Amino acid sequence: DNPGSVQVWCPKGMKRLPKDITELDVVLAEFEKIAADYKQRVDSNTCRKAIDGFCSGFKDQITDLITEVQKLKNVKRRNAKVITDIKKKRQRLLQVSEELMGTEQQLKQLQREYAQLQERESSLRQATQFLIDLKELQQDCLDYREENPEEKVAYGTSSLPALLVESRRILGAEKHFKNINTRLEEALDVQRQKLSKKH
Repeated sequence: DNPGSVQVWCPKGMKRLPKDITELDVVLAEFEKIAADYKQRVDSNTCRKAIDGFCSGFKDQITDLITEVQKLKNVKRRNAKVITDIKKKRQRLLQVSEELMGTEQQLKQLQREYAQLQERESSLRQATQFLIDLKELQQDCLDYREENPEEKVAYGTSSLPALLVESRRILGAEKHFKNINTRLEEALDVQRQKLSKKH
């Protein structure tokens, strides 16, 4: 009812917004008003039928144009939305790619550290086993001396007793090796957990 308002023609099944109004809507609204006023002033039924036929054909052409224009606008909107979504996804993809590169570097570093820890653990296991064997050998030697007290012990640089005397100093480090081994196993457990989380 507002003098400045325009009646918008909306095709069936198609949504139109106020910003979708075009010159065609204005032309169609004004044409229908003019045709209705002119039709009221005509007395001849034949002329009224002719006016109705002309108005119907003109309206069909205008509404077809409005429909096509609206379809084009809707396509442009969808395209703009798709382009925006693609830009967002591309940006997110680049971000994820950078995060992945950083994660891969961290994973390689963890794998190197894990390999070094495994190597140290293997060396410590071998050293621990050597100490155990040495301790058993020392005990065997002491048992032998108790069983054969009359036998004279000869010490030399390569003799077994001399090695056993020297081993006392080495065996003193056994507890230290065990502590290192315990800490190393704990560190390996932490590295395994980190690697499992990365995968």
